[in-house]
Amino acid sequence: MGEGRTIRILLVEDQPLCRLGVRMALTNSGYGCVLESEAEDVRQAVKFLEQHGRDIDLILLDYALPDGTGKDVIDAVKRLGLDLKIVMLSGEAGGATVQQLLDSGINGFMSKSVRPDEIATVLASVMQGHDFTHMNTMRLQQDVKSDMELLNSLTRREMDIISLCAAGKSAKQIAEELDISAHTVENHKDKIFTKLGVKSTSELILYAFRVGLVS
Repeated sequence: MGEGRTIRILLVEDQPLCRLGVRMALTNSGYGCVLESEAEDVRQAVKFLEQHGRDIDLILLDYALPDGTGKDVIDAVKRLGLDLKIVMLSGEAGGATVQQLLDSGINGFMSKSVRPDEIATVLASVMQGHDFTHMNTMRLQQDVKSDMELLNSLTRREMDIISLCAAGKSAKQIAEELDISAHTVENHKDKIFTKLGVKSTSELILYAFRVGLVS
């Protein structure tokens, strides 16, 4: 990739909040990254690739999708004979799955815990021919270990409250569903925030999606 060339990207991700975050990160990066299209599932991604696959340079791909996995999109790229870079951005794929994906020919892997300002840097590096794999596999393993330690510190009641928060329930609704007071719900949430290192319900929900507590 020559210096200054635009990187044309297909983003395949089913979570609207994650798509928004990636879109903002790429727009603000200064690397000339352009989202040519976004797909919410395998079907939409394959349809775009069939029609416009030669108009993009790179696929930024989630692993867990509503109608399949990122591997299905990778297989479609091969079937269509497209010369594209593929970078996985996922919080769901474990170490063994990541290794299988690397063996299948993807050019990089980023955990969803990656900092927003790192995303475009990685994509630009991949477009320059540098596979971004080992460092992030190590990071994934560290992230998974850290997440597991945090999740193991949660009580069953705290896990229930996280799931209900992710479902959009208010403290009052959660209290009614669990037959406890709203004050008790707020106390539980304060403890959860402290354990997971988050500062708000929205951050808690994003964390829950990232580590696979909810889907």
